[in-house]
Amino acid sequence: MTIDNANKPIVITRPLGDEIILRDELLERGYQVIHEPLTDIFLRHDLRLNVEHALLNDPDAIIITSKHGVQALALLTDLRDMFLLCVGEATANIAIQLGFDRVSVTGETVEHLVDYILDCYDEDSRFLYISGEHITTDLSEELSVRGMEVERIAAYEAIASEALSDTLVEQIRRGQIGSLTFFSVRTADIFLKLAEKSDILDSIKKMEAFCLSEAIAHSLEKGTWKAIYCSRKPTLASMVSCIDNVYRNIKD
Repeated sequence: MTIDNANKPIVITRPLGDEIILRDELLERGYQVIHEPLTDIFLRHDLRLNVEHALLNDPDAIIITSKHGVQALALLTDLRDMFLLCVGEATANIAIQLGFDRVSVTGETVEHLVDYILDCYDEDSRFLYISGEHITTDLSEELSVRGMEVERIAAYEAIASEALSDTLVEQIRRGQIGSLTFFSVRTADIFLKLAEKSDILDSIKKMEAFCLSEAIAHSLEKGTWKAIYCSRKPTLASMVSCIDNVYRNIKD
């Protein structure tokens, strides 16, 4: 069990609005929390005609891999009766809240989504993928092995912060931060770039990093951390359990 950092603040790096559930869960458990968003979500308001045209092609389903994808889709069309394939329960719940009534959860990761589609859909099936500007998996390539087609519309963008806040930089430099949480490879890369820009890379060795996946952990290994931990599952609940396991010796 890690003692040194257990009573120091945990930094949440998610975009504004995405931090709320994790923040509340950690505060309820007695942790100190700081929110330092490393990206800002920008929904594309100018793609309504693109989405409407894509829907006229009558895709077999619409692929959604994040809540921002659902929000963008709801912004760009008034239709709610198309069939959505969602990664994760949280994404599906947002879709239902926004009025979509034909929603299926395909699993917790994009890899689960691919397996689900290959198992459940015929060859030559066609999909519309509402995504962010930056993606880690090329679904067109993954599904082309079965002759499936994926039309992708990048309907939102996570714009990277240009600098860490002066307050956080000073806290990290003084060893006052216990750990940071990371939910994407891109966010991990952004943090390391900004930490280098602020000349605090050497101070990272005093902190732990909590990651949602092994890919994120691998990206963070470019820096020297006190320790890097991965949640057992790519879910917020598993992230919280991972933090409890390290700081409170509470097994998930």
